Amino acid sequence: MKNLLSLSVLAFIIILFSGCPYSSEVTIDQPSVKLDEKLLGKWEGKSSTDYTYTVTKLDDKTYNIDKKSASTGDVTNYNAFLSEINGTRFMNVYEPGGENNTYYFYKVEVTSSGSKTTLIPVTENIDEKFTTSSELKDFFKKNMANSYFFAKEEDIYIRVD
Repeated sequence: MKNLLSLSVLAFIIILFSGCPYSSEVTIDQPSVKLDEKLLGKWEGKSSTDYTYTVTKLDDKTYNIDKKSASTGDVTNYNAFLSEINGTRFMNVYEPGGENNTYYFYKVEVTSSGSKTTLIPVTENIDEKFTTSSELKDFFKKNMANSYFFAKEEDIYIRVD
């Protein structure tokens, strides 16, 4: 019985944390890339209509993202900004309001028409921790071409407004 309980707890923890992108207490860099107007608007996952994402301008370099549950109407708020490394755009995403934010990172690809956006998470399998943005950015520069760097699953969003 004790083993069954331990296995259940372990399974829950694995499910809870699976699929989360790499996180850090530092950003790739400070917000410096101007907003991409094509990212503004209302989005829905291509494979699921469980949530809608409304992306608005917070300032010239920062997005406000409201994630709304279709079933409950609950809204979770995020802020995000873009960083660029060797021509690749990354989105730094965080929940605002805390003293120490946790940042999640996604490679961003937007179609020329702006009708589809693909977010490719940086893999959760990175174990390194960084204390400065320059250390994190250097790590990304050195490793982003490696096959393990990005998660296998990508998130595709379709504009719905």
